[in-house]
Amino acid sequence: MNRVGASGLRVGARGPRGRPWGILWAKIAILLLIAAPARPAQATGGGSAARERVGGVWVSSAGRARVRSDRPDGEVLHIAWSAPPLVPDWELRQGLAAFERATFPEGGAAPSLVATPPEPWMADLAKPALPVRWNDRLVDYLRYFRDRDPGRALMRGWLRRAGRYERRLRTILTEVGVPEDLVFVALAESGFNPRVRSRVGAAGLWQFMEATGNVYGLSQDFWTDERFDVDKSTYAAAAYLADLHARFGSWELALAAYNAGYGLVMTAIDRHNTNSFWALAKIESGLPYATVNYVPKIVAAALVGRNRETLGYGPDAVTPLSPVDWVEVKLPRSTRLADLSKLLDTDPDILAEINGSLIRGRTPPERSTTVRIPRGKTEAFSAARPKLEALWRAEGTTTVRHGQSLSAIARKHGITEKALRKLNGIRDSAEVSGGVVLVVPSTVPTTHAAAELPPLAAVPPVEVAASQRLVFLETTRASTPPSLERAFGVRWSDIVQWNDLDPRARLQSGLMLQVLVPLDFDGPAHGLALLEPDEVVHVIRGSRAHLEAELSRRGKKRRGYRVRAGDTLTAIGNRFGLTTGDISRINQVPRQHDPEAGDVLVVYVEPRRAKGTMRAPSPVGFDESKAGTGAKRAPSKPSTARVPGRDEPPARNSDPSPPAKPRRAPSTADSARVPGR
Repeated sequence: MNRVGASGLRVGARGPRGRPWGILWAKIAILLLIAAPARPAQATGGGSAARERVGGVWVSSAGRARVRSDRPDGEVLHIAWSAPPLVPDWELRQGLAAFERATFPEGGAAPSLVATPPEPWMADLAKPALPVRWNDRLVDYLRYFRDRDPGRALMRGWLRRAGRYERRLRTILTEVGVPEDLVFVALAESGFNPRVRSRVGAAGLWQFMEATGNVYGLSQDFWTDERFDVDKSTYAAAAYLADLHARFGSWELALAAYNAGYGLVMTAIDRHNTNSFWALAKIESGLPYATVNYVPKIVAAALVGRNRETLGYGPDAVTPLSPVDWVEVKLPRSTRLADLSKLLDTDPDILAEINGSLIRGRTPPERSTTVRIPRGKTEAFSAARPKLEALWRAEGTTTVRHGQSLSAIARKHGITEKALRKLNGIRDSAEVSGGVVLVVPSTVPTTHAAAELPPLAAVPPVEVAASQRLVFLETTRASTPPSLERAFGVRWSDIVQWNDLDPRARLQSGLMLQVLVPLDFDGPAHGLALLEPDEVVHVIRGSRAHLEAELSRRGKKRRGYRVRAGDTLTAIGNRFGLTTGDISRINQVPRQHDPEAGDVLVVYVEPRRAKGTMRAPSPVGFDESKAGTGAKRAPSKPSTARVPGRDEPPARNSDPSPPAKPRRAPSTADSARVPGR
């Protein structure tokens, strides 16, 4: 199981270390500035000014997010979106990571056991209910947490937050039958912050990955993620640790497996013929670097937790947060936690934290939900019932279909997309896939919006069999190859071929895909917002009809201009309100191109500027005799689709269309070269 370890990094990657004083601090400073990995968005502050380091440069976090379209680094194509990391004590964890790299360099000496602790104060420490095997790394971690300012700052923060949940977690661990001092696993994993999410997707107090969370009963869907639930995640972690201990019979190996995954630990045991964690830690390729550090780090944290006053974390140094106690109440309808906190006059952050599994800031629609409120607020909750019912009456629900955008849903229900996002706690439209139930206003305004133009479907020609029909679907940020395959019941490779797509590139939102489906295919039953051919402007991609239809939506026309002596691209552009770059791009010539008198250039003009133009030539290399709708049956039928401006006659007194210069034709069903086909 990969999670964030005590360093705040992906467990299994790197972990912290430290060395002699003078040299150590210099190394830490250098490592923090140079060797530290790129930081989360909050690295140097919030807002648009936030910066993160990439090698030797500091880049804008907001700017990178815009370029990536808010997609995390390294995200695979079949994932539309994943939640960003949240590690509030990131900077302090980076100090711990730098200490580890400086003190325990990769490829350096393996951890060595010692018979007795090297310093008298260590021998006097009270022992936790975990095995304490004295070794050089345990000693270095203790010194870091006792003597170094960064280590003390990190531990103070952890122990401060421990006041809120430690007693509750110890009770659960004892109930499940594992040592209660395993509570310090949560301390090192998340600092007792149930909202933490790592860069690899581990979440909550115990940093469960999605798959392991599912095994141990922590459900996850659009509205909820029980990995963030304090009680449920602790029961799951206790059961998981108990199972690991049952498998290995050693808490050191169990902790190593919690960090690296039990499969890796079993492989190490099998390959190296030993069941000793300390023996595996010494062998080349035995255990990951971070795992070798993880076990002594947890034991060190447990020793600190058991000896707080002795190690300088008494009441004078740390003021723990007050324990949170709650009662559970039922909410039959979807309710925003922000509204509930106002009605109860309680801290909204506390309410959100103790209901951490409600990841959208409200209870899910169309089902009753148990909610925790601070003990002592039960009377206020009963008194708030009439106001809650008024809020419930003002809201309804809608089920999202594949191909429906948030903007379309918002328009349908008379609100802005921003309001729809706020109502449902949506951070990114890619989160909202087909089948998700959203909250919307219960009443729709009676005002009628202006009629919209039908969508433009510019696609390659396809042949439609007698048993098939052609339909269209607009992609959204949530559209992925697997989701489209499931929804249509077709292969992604077929969709790629029908639409001349690059299977290695990411699907962008707003693409109008054509799909061949059986004649009796029921789109709504499959959760699809399909469009029939008569609901779109269906044209062959790259044809005159396509270009003119697209331009008409921008209030422009595609015309031809016969070059006169002395004309330049700049002069022609000025005449028609275009830039030199526009003329260059439209006609696919260099900016420095010197047109000859008599040449015909294509210009995109507003109707009022069309004087002196002529009917534009055919798109270069495109056979206009094939420029029907592009959907053919056997025998093929002529297209009846009409596109604004498509059948427009030449301007009066204009020259006939000149012959087009040969150029590479747009892709068709016969000529398409799809990468990987």
